[in-house]
Amino acid sequence: MRSRITVIVCLISFTFAHVAPATVFINEVLINPPGSSNDDTREFVEIVGTPGKKLDGYAFAMINGGQRKHYPLGTMDCALLNSIGEGTPEIDEFFSLDGLQIGPNGILVLGIGPSGAYPTLLADSNFRRWTTLWQSNPGDPHGKLSNDGSNTLLLIRNRPGDTQATGDNGDVRWGKDRVHVDSELTTPVDTTICIGGSNNGSPCQDSSVCVGGGSCGAGQADLLGDGNVDKGEPNGLAAPCGPNSVDLKGASTPGDESDDLEIVDEISYEHDQGWEYDFDARHVDLGSTTSGLPYRHVHALDDPQGINPDALSRVDYRTKGPGWPPAPGATGEMTNGNNWQDTATEQWIRGESAATTATCPPPGGNPAPPFYYDNCTNTNPASIQPFLTNVPLWLNDGSGVDYNFAAQNTYEIMAGRVNPLAVPFIPGDADRDGACNAADIAKIAVFFGDNDWVFSNSFSESAQGDGGDPAGQIRPWDVDLSGDHGIEPTDLQWALNFQGNTDGRIVGQRYDSTTPSATGVHLNPNTGVTVAVTASAASGCGRPISALFIGDVVDVTVSAQVTAGANLLAGQENGVMQFAHDVAVSSGGVLELVGVTPINGFNTTRAAIQSPQGTSGELGVKLVNGYTTAFNRGLTSADAMYRVSFRAVAAGTTNVSISAAAEPKFAASTPGGVKIGHTRNLQSLGSFNIATISYGDPESTTYPAAIGITVTPGLHGDVNGDTLVNLSDVPLFVNVLLGTDTNPAHVAASDLNCDAAVNGRDIEGMIDAILP
Repeated sequence: MRSRITVIVCLISFTFAHVAPATVFINEVLINPPGSSNDDTREFVEIVGTPGKKLDGYAFAMINGGQRKHYPLGTMDCALLNSIGEGTPEIDEFFSLDGLQIGPNGILVLGIGPSGAYPTLLADSNFRRWTTLWQSNPGDPHGKLSNDGSNTLLLIRNRPGDTQATGDNGDVRWGKDRVHVDSELTTPVDTTICIGGSNNGSPCQDSSVCVGGGSCGAGQADLLGDGNVDKGEPNGLAAPCGPNSVDLKGASTPGDESDDLEIVDEISYEHDQGWEYDFDARHVDLGSTTSGLPYRHVHALDDPQGINPDALSRVDYRTKGPGWPPAPGATGEMTNGNNWQDTATEQWIRGESAATTATCPPPGGNPAPPFYYDNCTNTNPASIQPFLTNVPLWLNDGSGVDYNFAAQNTYEIMAGRVNPLAVPFIPGDADRDGACNAADIAKIAVFFGDNDWVFSNSFSESAQGDGGDPAGQIRPWDVDLSGDHGIEPTDLQWALNFQGNTDGRIVGQRYDSTTPSATGVHLNPNTGVTVAVTASAASGCGRPISALFIGDVVDVTVSAQVTAGANLLAGQENGVMQFAHDVAVSSGGVLELVGVTPINGFNTTRAAIQSPQGTSGELGVKLVNGYTTAFNRGLTSADAMYRVSFRAVAAGTTNVSISAAAEPKFAASTPGGVKIGHTRNLQSLGSFNIATISYGDPESTTYPAAIGITVTPGLHGDVNGDTLVNLSDVPLFVNVLLGTDTNPAHVAASDLNCDAAVNGRDIEGMIDAILP
């Protein structure tokens, strides 16, 4: 008998070009509070991300550089750096974020002082005093952020070398006081220098630098560095300028990324003519003729002249779109001539800070909060904007509707609250285009089930060559709180819950006031919510599953219903939205897998991770997964989610069982095997009994008993029941075809195409069964 049974398993993978930015980023930094000693008690770093997200493996770093990059021609000697007050560029502060997590409202604040030093801090914003964090350099405890020099603020993860988890093994490649170098010496370079006077030959930006009667004009100077941290293998000059460097992805370990650091977010700024240190290969405003606007990297703030920022407040975080128009006379590196979408200059309010006062300049002393951005006039003649605070042009249209420069005390620097003018952060908005929609769901589905990934901020030395367009980069957007940085149902559930939402808020959480939000996404407690998973099996040929023929296809249909705690309120429905199951067959050799089909409006999340077990799926299939965008499935009755089809291949008895997916990351993310909408819950982690939040898990889930399936020796076309299909079956088949034989067994064996009728459509099947 020639068998026409074919098992086809489709493993489909997708590739999207859209960027997937991090779901955690630096949001606000107060570097130099007003007052003579407030640096010791009021500095803070604010990190924003998906509520509850664990930050194991993450760290915040502040890289400090020199206050200048040009030196009089022929005078640059690295040995003189310390003697002229420059110091050695280094990682000024390094805070391990292991064990911390984003607050319920999406905010984590790290402060140098106790929580009471930050009166704007909300209870829903998690807080940690950074002096209590793990220290990779115990000899120099955590202290104040560097106010002078050129600074780069980094949020990193997966760093190489010593970590809080590994302890002190003498392998500090990233940590406090870790020396880095930007030591390329270029000479001569054309620049502006003081001509005459006591500073003759010193680089200048205006004649105020040229004391003693000198003037600022064209000349040549030495240039130390190129604005990039030296990475990987030693680079540049000899000690004391080199060969120190930091270990970065693909730089010191090409081809081996097991220990490679990843940059999640970065922002940098110059001090006078110093270098900011940027890890990105992209640039903005190339060829600009705007006064005071230097050549700079994509994450660097423009140099506003006369400002060494006391504070930075992010007001937008976008990495998708047509980009930002460049400055007058400049071009951007995007193909449309615009600057890159994530240009730092277009995201931040930054400037000097002031205490409560209506005067310019503000008085001295050591004031207590509140602190505001300083709206006094910037007297530097080369300043880009005329105030001691700079804002993106789209916030300064002259109307004062957004940012108001007409008076002091118009924009408070607030730890632990959403920035008033900020574009909302929306959990699950994987492409950061300002909305959770089908594109975000598709983005998450592509990498659903992946353990981790490598990405970069597009620096040219990346082993993957992730340089250039950010739309082509790969970045992490693992949004759940499992801490393993993989993509599982909890990550997808954020995007499902926030479909269509534009304010990013969870109803009941405090964000920028003491009144809980009345608008946003409802995430109700899961108390008392039970989901029952049920299953049924049927043969397409109508035979009972206790008496199948060899060749019969049996469909196992899996359904789910919220049997307790169902919520039918509009916008709060907690219907079944996801499943992640293992379908097991207890005995091999009886059935083989035909395929898995989502039904009734459910979609397969990622077919590639559905893994047939045994030969041709004879033992079932792991990680059957899928989702729906509807919130009301299974609220009033059992709702079918998917169907697993098996073909009977040999006589025997076996059991088919359905259970929650057992793979560790799925078991941690979705212990019940299903996710429901608009729900959150508290759970404990083992013996540590650490309260943590998980989203979309019902309080309990029940599963059906195993389904018994028996396959008889019966064959399609074996009309006479002798366990063979040959010419001796033809006369009986013809009698059934003509209607003269109505014996049920003969009729069942003659229905070769399983359409519940014996007619001419079965003749071809009979011929195929007989042919050798």
